[in-house]
Amino acid sequence: MLRFLASLTALAVLFLLTLWLGSIQAWWTLPFFWKEIIIFIFLTTTFIVYKLGQIKRDQPAVFVQFYLLSIVIKMLASLTFIFFIAWKAPKEVTGHAALFITGYLLFTALEVIFLMRQRV
Repeated sequence: MLRFLASLTALAVLFLLTLWLGSIQAWWTLPFFWKEIIIFIFLTTTFIVYKLGQIKRDQPAVFVQFYLLSIVIKMLASLTFIFFIAWKAPKEVTGHAALFITGYLLFTALEVIFLMRQRV
């Protein structure tokens, strides 16, 4: 779990530096809720990998079912989260959605790599 947290933190820092560099170079503007989006994705990924790691260790026979359930729960929570952000800042919905989808894909890819390599 420690390796995963270190990798997740490194990915978050690299993602933040890329966002910051892009906004400094005027490639894009940061959406208003950029911090909340990254924190949400970071925390949900951490929680899901922690729980799935416990399930994989204790009950490996039901891991696939719980993994699929975690995907559904993460998507529903993400949909709810992005809906409220779009409701609060409707003019910046494109930037928020682009940031959220990019972060979601990056953090989910890291989640899958660690879960399939059994290094949780």
